[in-house]
Amino acid sequence: MTADGGDPSRLRWLNERAVLAAVRAAGEVRVAQIVEESGLGRTAVEEVLASLVERRWLVEESPAVRGRGRPARSYRFRAEGGYVAGLDIGAYSVRGVLTDLDGRMLASARRSVTPEAPRAERLRAADEVIAVCAAEARVPASKVWAVGAGTTGLVDTTGTVVQANAIPDWAGTNLPAHFTARLSVADNDSQLAALAEQHRGAPAEDMVFLHAGRRTGLALVLGGRLRRGAFGAAADMSALRGVAWEAALEYLHAVVPDDVPTVDKAKQAFAAARDGDRSARAAVRKYAHAMAVAAATAIAIVDPRLLVLGGAFSQAADVLLEPLQAELEKLCPRVPELRASNLGALCVALGAASLALDALNDRLLSPARGPLPQLAVRSI
Repeated sequence: MTADGGDPSRLRWLNERAVLAAVRAAGEVRVAQIVEESGLGRTAVEEVLASLVERRWLVEESPAVRGRGRPARSYRFRAEGGYVAGLDIGAYSVRGVLTDLDGRMLASARRSVTPEAPRAERLRAADEVIAVCAAEARVPASKVWAVGAGTTGLVDTTGTVVQANAIPDWAGTNLPAHFTARLSVADNDSQLAALAEQHRGAPAEDMVFLHAGRRTGLALVLGGRLRRGAFGAAADMSALRGVAWEAALEYLHAVVPDDVPTVDKAKQAFAAARDGDRSARAAVRKYAHAMAVAAATAIAIVDPRLLVLGGAFSQAADVLLEPLQAELEKLCPRVPELRASNLGALCVALGAASLALDALNDRLLSPARGPLPQLAVRSI
């Protein structure tokens, strides 16, 4: 039986993708397991395996020889065939990660910037972060095939920043156009932080993601999928006057000595609250109230089972989750489960890498492309 009314070439393309999916899902797998997972006959599987090894999609591992008989062959996906960079481009810093084609993080880097830095300088910092990550992972720059970028503000479907209140010289920036040498995609930072939680944290059917750090945002996961909205602005409450979450940072900053650098003030306030300082604990409660007002608005609309605290401030969950829970109980008829993300300050960069990897997989693995190409830079 063949697909599409008896087209044998299309059937082979589909078989290739079924075998590749079975190997990727298993990590390292033997032929018999691939036959079972793919639902194909052994002869068809072995033919596809030989072809995928030749085109460098798969690696045949040397079998261990135990006892008599022919040792079973095993195969793995060649995740080191290419690499993906994920960026978090913010007002005060540019963070980046480098992953292989299986999404395994190999390196990370950070560069400081200022909100007043001109666009060209911020983009240069992004390029530098990619280069540093590649050097740290000992990966040639030519093998970084795709870039995903997350950034503060409203980002449209073309990857253009439509609005960015925190960065004066940022609106109008088309991020994919800057990374033209590579496949590139971009989205809002909070949206990508939620995407990272779905891919790398604890995936949920319905979730409100509270992105808390130097900048604050919300994102929604509904039916297991990130909900961007018609214009990419789902859960964006930055323009609502009743949501005072940006000003709420001042509660934390006010209880820290003036000579502490601004970038470290919140961390020190959380540390003081952890040590029992009454002023710091009161500041954390005030901050939690401001976060709860915004989160409660989203909770009231979508009624999720889960609220995830993510971003850099998730590392202070031991002092922040309890007052956040208490404030939500005052505002919500039913409070969802609260959980802290374990991705910390890298959540946006990791989500951006996931976005880029999804785009790369779509480009390489779409059946519309025909047979899988040689796994090399020119493949994309």
